[in-house]
Amino acid sequence: MLKKSLLITTVAILAAAPAAAQDANAIYKPDMKFGEVFGRPIDLRRADGSQIFDPTLADVERAGVTSPAVTYAQDAIKGLRASVAAANPACKDMLSLKLPWVKIQSAEDVAAKDGVRAYCKVLGVIDTEINFEVDMPLSNEWNGKYLMGGNGGFLGNLINLTQTSTLARAYAIAITDTGHLTPKDAGASWAHLNPERLANFGHRGTHLGAVNAKLVIQAYYNKAVKYSYYFGQSGSGRTAMMEAQRYPEDFDGIVAACPAFNWTTGVGASFAWTQQAMFKTSQDEYEYRPVVPANKIPALSKAVYAKCDANDGLKDEVITDPLSCKFDPLVDLKICKSGEDSAECFTKEQAEVIKKIHDGPSNSAGKVWSSWVYGGETIPGQWISEPGGTAYVIGAPKANVATASGMSMDVVRGAFSPYRSRHYLLGNETLRWLVHDNPEYDLHDFNFETDLAALIPAAAQIDANDPDMSGMKKRGAKLIMGIGWDDWCCNAVSLKEYYDRAAHKMGGMDQVQSFAKLFFLPGVGHCFSSEPSRKTTNYVDYLTALEQWVEQGKEPLVLTAAHATGKIPAPDGIYMPAKAQTLRTRPICAYPAQTVYKGSGNIDDAANFTCKAP
Repeated sequence: MLKKSLLITTVAILAAAPAAAQDANAIYKPDMKFGEVFGRPIDLRRADGSQIFDPTLADVERAGVTSPAVTYAQDAIKGLRASVAAANPACKDMLSLKLPWVKIQSAEDVAAKDGVRAYCKVLGVIDTEINFEVDMPLSNEWNGKYLMGGNGGFLGNLINLTQTSTLARAYAIAITDTGHLTPKDAGASWAHLNPERLANFGHRGTHLGAVNAKLVIQAYYNKAVKYSYYFGQSGSGRTAMMEAQRYPEDFDGIVAACPAFNWTTGVGASFAWTQQAMFKTSQDEYEYRPVVPANKIPALSKAVYAKCDANDGLKDEVITDPLSCKFDPLVDLKICKSGEDSAECFTKEQAEVIKKIHDGPSNSAGKVWSSWVYGGETIPGQWISEPGGTAYVIGAPKANVATASGMSMDVVRGAFSPYRSRHYLLGNETLRWLVHDNPEYDLHDFNFETDLAALIPAAAQIDANDPDMSGMKKRGAKLIMGIGWDDWCCNAVSLKEYYDRAAHKMGGMDQVQSFAKLFFLPGVGHCFSSEPSRKTTNYVDYLTALEQWVEQGKEPLVLTAAHATGKIPAPDGIYMPAKAQTLRTRPICAYPAQTVYKGSGNIDDAANFTCKAP
């Protein structure tokens, strides 16, 4: 239970009691904070009654008044130091590793296969149901660093989207399911009548997974981790931002790629808005009767690019600054004549729905959530279906949850869902289980005039929307946020507005830029997806930029993104394609600077572009 696992207790400290003697080279030193090492707060009092709000290991060890809780904490410290006493333990030895609040379930060597190096795989469970996995290269191959990865949607599995790329870089890596398992419909029924799971999904599961994985890694190598990183995207991009805001001590550097950071408003309410517009009733969604047929979206995309492609001075199939695109569906789309209804024209109702969706949620008091930019509607999986999957806004005639929750196709292949679109799946499941916890609730029941307050309790646990990141700045940790301008899951405009609020909260743009950078990828959809027919630069290596910033102090003012073809890994924010396979490169400037063409030279070469301050 939450109350038990938080280990909040009060004990007295004998001022004269000596700290336990420690070797100067020990991994765990007396002056380390108990909460940072174990991820649990503990409240101690000195003999005079004064409180120690953030006690060290030494403070806990010399506590003079014992209780079951403090005795457990003292034993935890002893066990932790004992766990790193043996030099170079074998992988199988991790099975006998004793960590507080943790049970190691398995430890096995995994042989090298398909280009992935050999590693030690450890599975464990924290408290009662927060499962985590740690994968560790052989000790003579380890780069000395630790990276925690994640998955998408409602999380709930141990499929680490960063595994291949980060093991190739010799990282020790970890992932957690945050305390629940994804059901076959990829939904959120796991949260029913279980507020602890909501808190674990929101932030606590990732935090406890992060600190305990580090303990496992340091026990295996008998060495301290040099640098610790978190790389999250989509659903785990949300938890990446949550780590930056709530637990800044966990990592030296964080990448939040395509983050679904404001889940209740951005996913719950905003997705309800698009689906109430696109499907007049829930039955229309289940039987697939969208107001705007999928076959009309190419005409919409063609009209958008015809109006806005050249806004940056180049007609290159890329809308560099979609905020400058003043597209109006009621004016710029071909409206069907009376009795006409072809793939090349739109009824007035269809044009109004397109405009309503792009404008974003509002009520009589004004805007509720951010607008969506124009562009990218034909990227597979955005408005219309990708092969074998579905799409965010319109979806597909056949219900299929493959990739709908951000998981890889193989994870949910064959799974069943009644939902035809990802917006309906994620929005409905969020409102049904996380907000209302009512199995009968449907997003068509959501009223934007009266129901916004209902989002607040769930938002307090799962939304990473706090603009105050002073803890991360004080620690000296670094954060890179990145998103495609045409992301129809996580809304680039909303991330821009968050960054602007953080700058205002923290005293100016220069203050937040000193530790957090934001990058926009033009023409890119959710998590590096792109339209195959366009030369979109959707490959970018966020992780190398973060490493150089954290380890060398090299500030990432501009990144290079690439468009590539051939048999290469899908873009993931870690892998960068070989130069021989690259057809176009562009600089991606840290916001608020923008990429501009110098006026001459090959437009497929990043060298002919520069960054310009707004």
